[in-house]
Amino acid sequence: MVHNIGISLPQKILIKRNAVVEVRELLAELKFGKKCALFCDKTSLEIIGNKVAKDISDGFAVRVIDPGSTDVSSVRKLAGSIKSYDFCLAIGGGKTIDICKYASFLADKPWISFPTIPSHDGIVSSRASLEESGKRISVDASEPAAIIADIDILKTAPYRFIAAGAGDCLSNIAAVQDWKIADKAGKERYHEVMGGLAAMSAHAVIAHAREIAEQDHHGLEMLMWALISSGFAMNIYGSSRPASGSEHNFSHMLDALGSKALHGEQVALGTIVSVYLQGGDWKAIKRTMQELRLPIDARSLGVSGELVVKALVEAKSVRERYTVLDEKKLDEKSARDTLRKVGII
Repeated sequence: MVHNIGISLPQKILIKRNAVVEVRELLAELKFGKKCALFCDKTSLEIIGNKVAKDISDGFAVRVIDPGSTDVSSVRKLAGSIKSYDFCLAIGGGKTIDICKYASFLADKPWISFPTIPSHDGIVSSRASLEESGKRISVDASEPAAIIADIDILKTAPYRFIAAGAGDCLSNIAAVQDWKIADKAGKERYHEVMGGLAAMSAHAVIAHAREIAEQDHHGLEMLMWALISSGFAMNIYGSSRPASGSEHNFSHMLDALGSKALHGEQVALGTIVSVYLQGGDWKAIKRTMQELRLPIDARSLGVSGELVVKALVEAKSVRERYTVLDEKKLDEKSARDTLRKVGII
């Protein structure tokens, strides 16, 4: 089965300190047109959005758009309002970027990703996390035509969001192994290239965990490349399979049960469980998470032990994707025993 859906790789990736001063030059180089719809929330507007809007106003007509709600119907209306623009620029966190990428996809406009918080691999993926009828959903969108990452700006992000981005990459270890388990069970063929690209992101985070935790410029640069590589693996394969397995099912169920923790925190915690069930070195995962100052148990994640047990039992039903959870078939007792074994409860 062929999954490649004909992706478009970014025409430009700019990751460096003080990258913001090169935005106007980059836009001129891309030649998308002169009318820019700049998606930016109020916080990011104060931090960097107003400066970018002013810098590029000499040469580009700019309309600043508050992204607003992540509800699918709201984003569809927003897409209709940008049809007269040539391209979109998303400055901010995951919410802003997801809204921009889906609106741009519907309006058939190129978009540029300018993350201010490196909290997950959505900065480059062709999937958008939105809401419909009060529930989180994942929808098809488009890849960014360019990526701008200013390391100086990322360094000012609350560390919790930086750690969450590292956790999202780290979870690829469990996702790739689940993919191999599915291949062995005859459910889905494993793709060595895409699996390797996703795994590389995780190993980069492990190798640079100390620098990331110290918010060192080089560590943040490595984190950005890890997030981009993870997103590329999914985009090229045409599915989230390279970077999403049982650990993501666990996280999605936590969301459904009311957890307010960050996505990267939840999938990293799920990685401890998944790697344990897969027979891997879960203790090494836990040590890396401690170095990154990620939550390593239910209490530090901000949820109850009972909620985590329920999430693990019901995670298999989140979607039809064969993982280690299909082989272990955990009930409440075995899930509780597993979570105790790895120290999550």
